[in-house]
Amino acid sequence: MKRYLAIILIGLVGLLAPGQTLAQASVKDETNAVEKIKTKITRLGVGEKARAQIKLRNGQKIKGYVSSSNQDNFTFTERGSGKTSTIAYGDVIEVKKPGLSRGAKIAIAVGIGVAALALIAIHVRNHLFDDFRLGN
Repeated sequence: MKRYLAIILIGLVGLLAPGQTLAQASVKDETNAVEKIKTKITRLGVGEKARAQIKLRNGQKIKGYVSSSNQDNFTFTERGSGKTSTIAYGDVIEVKKPGLSRGAKIAIAVGIGVAALALIAIHVRNHLFDDFRLGN
């Protein structure tokens, strides 16, 4: 009887211990996410040039600029309405700078370069070698 009781207790401890570890890991992940958001907001700066697109935990997306920031939250002014709201770093899922990414800009530049080279090659083939003949 004692043997069965010991096995049941060991099993229960084994089942409960990983749950506590997972909860601790999830708190660490959330803390890291908040720190990343805080770092991104700090990098943006403050003022009308600190434009951003923010996605909140409630699913809302807002565009505008960071008016001010402090340790626990920041003030965000929406672009169209001029409405100012204070947002906690923990309420933010994602922060993006508006506009094209660096990769998209590079892809556009490469595409323009390839198109220009193709046009030059076609022009050279059609006009430079008009009277060119091999042999007599």
